[in-house]
Amino acid sequence: MTRIAEPGVTLIAHTTVTTLDGTLDTAPHAAEWLEPQQGTAHAEYITEFAGRACYQSFNRPNPATATTADYLRRTLFEQKHWSIAEHATATFYITGVSRAFTHELIRHRHLSYSQLSQRFVDEGRADIVVPPAMRGEEDVLLELERETSHYYSTIVDVLTDDGLPRKQVREAARAALPNMTETRIVVTGNLRAWHEVIERRTAPDADAEMQEVMGMVRDQLTTIAPTIFPEEK
Repeated sequence: MTRIAEPGVTLIAHTTVTTLDGTLDTAPHAAEWLEPQQGTAHAEYITEFAGRACYQSFNRPNPATATTADYLRRTLFEQKHWSIAEHATATFYITGVSRAFTHELIRHRHLSYSQLSQRFVDEGRADIVVPPAMRGEEDVLLELERETSHYYSTIVDVLTDDGLPRKQVREAARAALPNMTETRIVVTGNLRAWHEVIERRTAPDADAEMQEVMGMVRDQLTTIAPTIFPEEK
Protein backbone atom coordinates (compact mmCIF):
# COMPACT_ATOMS: atom_id res chain seq x y z
CA MET A 1 0.00 0.00 0.00
CA THR A 2 1.30 3.45 -0.91
CA ARG A 3 2.29 5.62 1.99
CA ILE A 4 2.59 9.37 2.27
CA ALA A 5 6.20 10.23 3.08
CA GLU A 6 7.15 12.84 5.66
CA PRO A 7 10.32 14.89 5.20
CA GLY A 8 13.30 13.96 7.32
CA VAL A 9 16.64 15.72 7.70
CA THR A 10 19.50 13.97 9.50
CA LEU A 11 22.87 15.56 10.11
CA ILE A 12 25.27 12.66 9.54
CA ALA A 13 28.67 14.42 9.44
CA HIS A 14 30.23 17.80 10.09
CA THR A 15 33.61 19.41 10.61
CA THR A 16 35.36 18.73 13.88
CA VAL A 17 38.77 19.92 14.99
CA THR A 18 41.36 17.20 15.57
CA THR A 19 44.48 19.03 16.73
CA LEU A 20 46.57 22.05 15.91
CA ASP A 21 49.47 20.87 18.03
CA GLY A 22 52.75 21.66 16.29
CA THR A 23 51.20 23.78 13.54
CA LEU A 24 51.44 27.14 15.26
CA ASP A 25 54.87 27.01 16.85
CA THR A 26 55.89 30.29 15.24
CA ALA A 27 52.60 32.12 15.85
CA PRO A 28 52.04 34.39 18.84
CA HIS A 29 49.77 32.92 21.51
CA ALA A 30 49.77 29.60 19.69
CA ALA A 31 48.89 27.65 22.81
CA GLU A 32 45.56 29.45 23.01
CA TRP A 33 44.55 27.77 19.74
CA LEU A 34 45.26 24.17 20.56
CA GLU A 35 41.63 23.73 21.66
CA PRO A 36 38.47 25.70 20.92
CA GLN A 37 37.28 28.17 23.54
CA GLN A 38 34.93 26.77 26.14
CA GLY A 39 31.57 26.02 24.52
CA THR A 40 32.66 26.95 21.01
CA ALA A 41 31.28 24.83 18.17
CA HIS A 42 34.07 23.22 16.17
CA ALA A 43 32.62 24.36 12.85
CA GLU A 44 32.69 27.95 14.04
CA TYR A 45 36.11 27.57 15.62
CA ILE A 46 37.72 26.46 12.35
CA THR A 47 35.94 29.29 10.54
CA GLU A 48 37.38 31.81 12.96
CA PHE A 49 40.80 30.19 12.77
CA ALA A 50 40.81 30.54 8.98
CA GLY A 51 40.04 34.23 9.28
CA ARG A 52 42.63 34.93 11.94
CA ALA A 53 45.24 32.98 9.97
CA CYS A 54 45.02 35.64 7.25
CA TYR A 55 46.21 38.32 9.67
CA GLN A 56 47.96 36.16 12.32
CA SER A 57 45.68 37.77 14.89
CA PHE A 58 45.61 34.72 17.15
CA ASN A 59 46.14 36.91 20.21
CA ARG A 60 42.66 38.42 19.70
CA PRO A 61 43.88 42.05 19.73
CA ASN A 62 40.46 43.67 19.25
CA PRO A 63 38.22 43.45 22.36
CA ALA A 64 35.16 43.85 20.13
CA THR A 65 35.94 40.56 18.37
CA ALA A 66 37.67 38.69 21.17
CA THR A 67 35.10 35.91 21.29
CA THR A 68 34.42 33.50 18.45
CA ALA A 69 30.79 34.61 18.20
CA ASP A 70 31.65 38.31 18.02
CA TYR A 71 34.39 37.64 15.48
CA LEU A 72 32.04 35.70 13.22
CA ARG A 73 29.21 38.22 13.49
CA ARG A 74 31.51 41.03 12.40
CA THR A 75 33.50 39.15 9.77
CA LEU A 76 30.65 37.24 8.13
CA PHE A 77 27.57 39.37 8.59
CA GLU A 78 28.98 42.90 8.73
CA GLN A 79 32.07 42.70 6.54
CA LYS A 80 30.64 39.94 4.30
CA HIS A 81 33.88 37.93 4.28
CA TRP A 82 32.13 34.61 3.77
CA SER A 83 35.06 32.76 2.21
CA ILE A 84 36.29 31.64 5.64
CA ALA A 85 33.03 29.72 6.16
CA GLU A 86 34.00 27.43 3.29
CA HIS A 87 36.41 25.54 5.56
CA ALA A 88 33.64 23.93 7.62
CA THR A 89 31.19 21.47 6.11
CA ALA A 90 28.01 19.61 6.97
CA THR A 91 26.49 16.49 5.41
CA PHE A 92 22.79 15.63 5.56
CA TYR A 93 20.70 12.62 4.63
CA ILE A 94 17.41 14.06 3.40
CA THR A 95 14.46 11.68 3.04
CA GLY A 96 10.76 11.91 2.37
CA VAL A 97 11.15 14.58 -0.30
CA SER A 98 9.84 14.69 -3.85
CA ARG A 99 11.70 14.46 -7.12
CA ALA A 100 10.45 17.99 -7.74
CA PHE A 101 12.30 19.07 -4.61
CA THR A 102 15.60 17.50 -5.65
CA HIS A 103 15.32 18.89 -9.19
CA GLU A 104 15.35 22.35 -7.63
CA LEU A 105 17.97 21.58 -5.01
CA ILE A 106 20.61 20.34 -7.46
CA ARG A 107 20.63 23.72 -9.17
CA HIS A 108 22.86 24.81 -6.31
CA ARG A 109 26.21 23.78 -7.75
CA HIS A 110 28.32 24.36 -4.64
CA LEU A 111 26.64 21.46 -2.84
CA SER A 112 27.49 17.82 -3.53
CA TYR A 113 24.82 15.15 -4.06
CA SER A 114 24.30 11.39 -4.02
CA GLN A 115 20.67 10.51 -4.78
CA LEU A 116 18.58 7.35 -4.83
CA SER A 117 18.76 5.82 -8.30
CA GLN A 118 15.49 5.09 -10.07
CA ARG A 119 17.43 2.91 -12.52
CA PHE A 120 18.36 0.41 -9.80
CA VAL A 121 15.67 0.77 -7.12
CA ASP A 122 12.22 -0.72 -7.70
CA GLU A 123 9.85 2.24 -7.61
CA GLY A 124 6.69 0.24 -8.12
CA ARG A 125 5.70 0.76 -4.53
CA ALA A 126 7.41 4.08 -3.86
CA ASP A 127 5.91 6.45 -1.32
CA ILE A 128 4.57 9.79 -2.44
CA VAL A 129 5.16 13.31 -1.16
CA VAL A 130 2.16 15.61 -0.80
CA PRO A 131 2.86 19.26 -1.67
CA PRO A 132 2.07 21.52 1.31
CA ALA A 133 -0.77 23.20 -0.60
CA MET A 134 -2.51 19.82 -1.07
CA ARG A 135 -2.37 18.57 2.50
CA GLY A 136 -5.90 17.60 3.36
CA GLU A 137 -6.57 16.74 -0.28
CA GLU A 138 -4.37 13.63 -0.41
CA ASP A 139 -7.08 11.41 -1.93
CA VAL A 140 -6.60 13.07 -5.32
CA LEU A 141 -2.89 12.26 -5.33
CA LEU A 142 -3.39 8.73 -4.02
CA GLU A 143 -5.76 8.02 -6.89
CA LEU A 144 -3.22 9.38 -9.36
CA GLU A 145 -0.49 7.28 -7.76
CA ARG A 146 -2.53 4.11 -8.23
CA GLU A 147 -2.74 4.82 -11.95
CA THR A 148 0.94 5.63 -12.38
CA SER A 149 1.91 2.59 -10.33
CA HIS A 150 -0.15 0.44 -12.68
CA TYR A 151 1.59 1.88 -15.75
CA TYR A 152 5.01 1.50 -14.10
CA SER A 153 4.32 -2.17 -13.37
CA THR A 154 2.99 -2.73 -16.88
CA ILE A 155 6.13 -1.33 -18.46
CA VAL A 156 8.30 -3.45 -16.16
CA ASP A 157 6.37 -6.61 -17.07
CA VAL A 158 6.43 -5.97 -20.81
CA LEU A 159 10.15 -5.14 -20.98
CA THR A 160 11.09 -7.97 -18.65
CA ASP A 161 9.22 -10.39 -20.91
CA ASP A 162 11.18 -8.92 -23.81
CA GLY A 163 14.35 -10.04 -22.09
CA LEU A 164 15.79 -6.64 -21.18
CA PRO A 165 18.11 -6.44 -18.15
CA ARG A 166 16.75 -4.97 -14.92
CA LYS A 167 18.55 -1.61 -15.22
CA GLN A 168 17.16 -0.96 -18.68
CA VAL A 169 13.70 -2.03 -17.59
CA ARG A 170 13.58 0.35 -14.64
CA GLU A 171 15.15 3.27 -16.47
CA ALA A 172 12.35 2.99 -19.03
CA ALA A 173 9.59 2.39 -16.49
CA ARG A 174 10.47 5.51 -14.52
CA ALA A 175 8.95 7.51 -17.37
CA ALA A 176 5.60 6.81 -15.72
CA LEU A 177 6.61 8.21 -12.32
CA PRO A 178 5.30 11.63 -11.26
CA ASN A 179 7.25 14.41 -9.56
CA MET A 180 5.61 13.52 -6.25
CA THR A 181 7.55 10.22 -6.08
CA GLU A 182 9.52 10.11 -2.83
CA THR A 183 13.30 10.21 -3.08
CA ARG A 184 16.29 10.33 -0.76
CA ILE A 185 19.53 12.22 -1.12
CA VAL A 186 22.84 12.78 0.65
CA VAL A 187 23.96 16.40 0.46
CA THR A 188 27.28 17.90 1.55
CA GLY A 189 28.22 21.54 1.53
CA ASN A 190 30.44 24.06 3.21
CA LEU A 191 28.78 26.51 5.59
CA ARG A 192 28.95 29.37 3.12
CA ALA A 193 27.09 27.32 0.52
CA TRP A 194 24.50 26.17 3.06
CA HIS A 195 23.96 29.74 4.25
CA GLU A 196 23.36 30.98 0.71
CA VAL A 197 20.99 28.11 -0.14
CA ILE A 198 18.98 28.47 3.04
CA GLU A 199 18.74 32.25 2.71
CA ARG A 200 17.36 31.89 -0.81
CA ARG A 201 15.20 28.79 -0.35
CA THR A 202 13.43 29.91 2.82
CA ALA A 203 12.34 33.17 1.19
CA PRO A 204 8.55 33.64 0.86
CA ASP A 205 8.62 33.16 -2.93
CA ALA A 206 10.50 29.83 -2.80
CA ASP A 207 8.84 26.47 -3.45
CA ALA A 208 6.74 25.52 -0.40
CA GLU A 209 8.33 22.09 0.09
CA MET A 210 11.76 23.64 -0.29
CA GLN A 211 10.98 26.25 2.36
CA GLU A 212 9.90 23.54 4.78
CA VAL A 213 12.87 21.23 4.27
CA MET A 214 15.49 23.99 4.18
CA GLY A 215 14.05 25.24 7.45
CA MET A 216 14.70 21.77 8.87
CA VAL A 217 18.27 21.88 7.54
CA ARG A 218 18.79 25.28 9.17
CA ASP A 219 17.53 23.93 12.49
CA GLN A 220 20.12 21.15 12.32
CA LEU A 221 22.90 23.57 11.40
CA THR A 222 22.01 25.65 14.45
CA THR A 223 23.26 22.77 16.61
CA ILE A 224 26.78 22.91 15.12
CA ALA A 225 27.12 26.59 14.19
CA PRO A 226 24.67 28.68 16.27
CA THR A 227 26.27 32.02 15.45
CA ILE A 228 26.18 31.43 11.71
CA PHE A 229 22.73 29.82 11.82
CA PRO A 230 20.91 31.41 14.77
CA GLU A 231 17.58 30.02 15.93
CA GLU A 232 14.52 31.52 14.29
CA LYS A 233 12.68 33.94 16.58
